Amino acid sequence: MIALGKIFFLFTFFAFLVQSLYFFGDKADELLAVPMVLAFGGITAFLIGRNLADEDADFQINIFFWAFSLRLWMGIIFYGWDLTELFGDEDASGYMSGWTFAQNWYENGFDGFVSDIWLVFFEEQNIGQAFLWGIPMFIAGGPSRMIVSVVNAFAGSMLVIVIFRIGRRVFDSATGRIAAIMATFWASMILLSAGTSKEILVISFSWTTLYLMIRQPKAIAAKDGLLAIPLLIGIFVMRFYAVYMVAAAFLFRALTVSGRHLVRNVVFGGLVLGSVLVVMYAGGAINRDFARLERQQRVVDTWRENVAATTGSGVEIYSEYESTSVAIPVATVYFFFAPFPWEVFSGTARNGFGAVENIFIIAIFIVGFPAIKVFFKDKFIDMAPIFVFCVLYAGLHIWGLSNVGLAWRHKQTIMPMLFLLAALGISYRKVGWELIRGRLSGRRAPLTVARST
Repeated sequence: MIALGKIFFLFTFFAFLVQSLYFFGDKADELLAVPMVLAFGGITAFLIGRNLADEDADFQINIFFWAFSLRLWMGIIFYGWDLTELFGDEDASGYMSGWTFAQNWYENGFDGFVSDIWLVFFEEQNIGQAFLWGIPMFIAGGPSRMIVSVVNAFAGSMLVIVIFRIGRRVFDSATGRIAAIMATFWASMILLSAGTSKEILVISFSWTTLYLMIRQPKAIAAKDGLLAIPLLIGIFVMRFYAVYMVAAAFLFRALTVSGRHLVRNVVFGGLVLGSVLVVMYAGGAINRDFARLERQQRVVDTWRENVAATTGSGVEIYSEYESTSVAIPVATVYFFFAPFPWEVFSGTARNGFGAVENIFIIAIFIVGFPAIKVFFKDKFIDMAPIFVFCVLYAGLHIWGLSNVGLAWRHKQTIMPMLFLLAALGISYRKVGWELIRGRLSGRRAPLTVARST
């Protein structure tokens, strides 16, 4: 079925074109999404397919087209069929922030563009996604939800490729393929990628940076380090605290990648991080960020209660449990496993998808646990930077958990890690059992893990 990705994309594109003309015939600004779909699909297929030495090129093209097509269908269902209320879309009006930037550029020209760059980097936080969306909206000449949806759908589809390449690099091609297939058809990822929130952009940028960290087994290549700089900047302007977590993972990789290249990697890693941090410090960004975190800590209890009360979608954990030794484990369970199986028919369709997915995650880990246990220790050094990022990111949101709705959104940032572990369990379950049986009987079963760069 995966081999039919190209055909499915062609069908999706023409269906997208027809539906766009029908739903948005009187909104010319929305129609720019159509050529964007064709450009994103064609350029990506060309860039992946030109590497003739890559045996997995055809799979990557097809899985990309599957992922992109599914997200395009979800986007048209959201904003063409107008079913956002059914599936839930917390940031349905967020796309208008992109048009605000575009309007400033129309009115003030290049000066307005430069002033908005300064605004995004040094004055206001977490609005960088609106600047990115404003560029195609400026070309379209009006606010467009479909433009934002297509941009996010593309980012979510590229994330699938990144997950595959991480799995192939650390484990083998089979594990990478399983992880990519899971990410492609995972309902929550499809919903996030089709919407107008910034979530999928942050996730895609973060995991692409993580991939660049580990792409070379024995060193951090200069090209990868340079590519990481704009990604780190992109993460910073969209979610300022996430860049510090990615930077910590980057430094950890530089320290652990190889003793032979330790000095070179530390120096180069320090230069990459230093160049970003110097710019942030010079503009007062770092001092501002820490000041904001201090303010957030002072008001976080009130914030949790207000968000839980206004959304009606969650449980305010920290006001119910006075002891943090109890509240933190409870918040951890909510972060990873809410919505729970018994909530499958409550709330929105998105809540139901999440509950079913969590059942599937639990089942996968139970079935694949022996393989995960055996292979995890062999790949810990390769995966360590990714674990550092996931632990820091999950830890911050467990500490600041306010309700199930927010937990669902932020959990998606570490879902690629769960995809990889689940894929590992599926791919190596049989081998893992053989290894365990061999050790119990005193025999040493052969172990071969393919490495790909």
